[in-house]
Amino acid sequence: MNTDFEALQREWQKNKDDIKRDTTSMNDLFFLIQKKKKASVQFQYGNAIVLLVTLLVISAFFYYVAPVKEILSRIGAGFMIFGLLLRIIIEIVSIIKSKKIDIKNNVLETSENTITYYKFRKKIHGPITIIILVLYTIGFYMITPEFSLYFTTWQMILIDVSYVVGACVFIPIIRKSIRREIQNLLDIVDLKNRITNGD
Repeated sequence: MNTDFEALQREWQKNKDDIKRDTTSMNDLFFLIQKKKKASVQFQYGNAIVLLVTLLVISAFFYYVAPVKEILSRIGAGFMIFGLLLRIIIEIVSIIKSKKIDIKNNVLETSENTITYYKFRKKIHGPITIIILVLYTIGFYMITPEFSLYFTTWQMILIDVSYVVGACVFIPIIRKSIRREIQNLLDIVDLKNRITNGD
């Protein structure tokens, strides 16, 4: 009788330890999800701030330093400013959408919301970003004919080449940051799936 009671007690203790381990494992997964979500939102805030500073500098440049007069140049400046403004709005919308995903909700619903959000961000980093970059580049080169009236040929070559060099330097850095954000979102989806499947 005493042996049966001890066996029952051992079984109860084992089940209690398993529950405790499962709870700890669940808490670890939720912590990881929160950490990756926070990193993704910080990336978006960083993007929005950098873009806003760039927009203010370019706007101030065209208003105070080099107010363009030709219609072609004004359209070009408009393309550049519009592209930056559109990207800032997209980042703000992304932050709002991200904050609406609550990991404390039903796990399946949260997973679906995260996947929808991931697809939205992937679209932004793909065709939308390419369109904005193309608009910005076209705008930049639409200004060069008017600038060529005030700068020497060599200065114009330097300005045009520096734009290409700047793009070659910053595009890989931006792509790496985008890949990191997308990987964070994929990790969140994977962690949520692990919670759903009880792995």
